[in-house]
Amino acid sequence: MMLSGYESLLNVISKFRSKEMPFKEYKQRLMGSATNIGYQLEYSGDWYDQLDAWLESIEFCYPEDDWYELGCSLGNFIEEAIRNEPKPLKLPDNDRVVKEQFQRS
Repeated sequence: MMLSGYESLLNVISKFRSKEMPFKEYKQRLMGSATNIGYQLEYSGDWYDQLDAWLESIEFCYPEDDWYELGCSLGNFIEEAIRNEPKPLKLPDNDRVVKEQFQRS
């Protein structure tokens, strides 16, 4: 199964991945269209706030040279969630931003 209604979001991820969209536009588009995924996939917590914090962390905690790599990692996570519908949705332990900004030791 695949979550339906997210074709335009998959297109946004694809455009960013192929460098047809700058990070700030990507960030804005994700916040506008990826916010329901967490709710649909039973993310435990406030998915909107988590997604916003993830994107803000990329922009404000890392140099601009890293935005593409980190944005692609986030896009891969969202794309995987759309395609495979993991319930409950959990943040990826292997993502650099998640490891460095959200995991508490």
